[in-house]
Amino acid sequence: MASTRSLKDLSRSMKLRRILRNIALTVVIYAIAIVYFSPVLYMFISGFKTEIQAISPSLHFTPTLETYSKVLSDSSMYGFLRNSLFQVIAGTGLCLLLGVPAAFILAFGKFRKKGTKEKTYTWFITTILLPPVAVLIPLYTWYQAFGLNKTPLGLMLAYVGFHVPIVVWMLHSFFTDVPGEIIEAAEIDGCTRFQQLVHVALPLVRTGIVASALLVIVFIWNEFFLGFNLTSNTTATLPVYMARFREQQGMFIAQLSASSTIAILPAVVLGWMTQKSLVKGLTMGAVKG
Repeated sequence: MASTRSLKDLSRSMKLRRILRNIALTVVIYAIAIVYFSPVLYMFISGFKTEIQAISPSLHFTPTLETYSKVLSDSSMYGFLRNSLFQVIAGTGLCLLLGVPAAFILAFGKFRKKGTKEKTYTWFITTILLPPVAVLIPLYTWYQAFGLNKTPLGLMLAYVGFHVPIVVWMLHSFFTDVPGEIIEAAEIDGCTRFQQLVHVALPLVRTGIVASALLVIVFIWNEFFLGFNLTSNTTATLPVYMARFREQQGMFIAQLSASSTIAILPAVVLGWMTQKSLVKGLTMGAVKG
């Protein structure tokens, strides 16, 4: 009887410790999340301040929509927004159009020379590690010489060149997880490579395609360095527009906060709507790779 009671007490004590440990872990996670999110929250709050109020970092102020109305009434902002949307839509589409077949061929293709597949895949991986600043001077020279900085297609070519390797890297791990017997069976049935890709492989890796597309969208939407150096006033993107609030007369903190909040809203909404697909795609790719 005493042993039964002691086992119950021990079980109750272990259960209580588990609950307390989970509570403590939850509190720590929320505390870390609040610390990381606090700059974004302060930026959002600063958008409702005037420039005078935004100079001093204080949470006690009278909210106003003056700054947001000033930013939204700036007609030039919509030109930068239109350029960003074009780069995101066209750039992501072209990255997938080139990256998906490339990853499929690297996974299931047959090359005449031994080792070509591994060397090509390694080239894609090392390209991801290339910083944009390393190729800025030749790119800037070519863009100025051929007038590519005056057309949105010029910046899109740079974005595609830098982000196709990311698509290939992510999707290669998904394609290699597809059983080779399925592709061989489709080939025996008379399917061409294109039919194998479209009708067999793509439905099996659609989660990876969604995750890759979301990453490319976020990277292109937030990209500043190439957009600042390889564009003109008519082709610059939204991050370049936000940098203009820092001038010789000073930094317009309230307007910069308001425009930054407007700029991150599409990425936040898209990430919130597709978070399950993104997390599933990234975790599956990590396990497979």
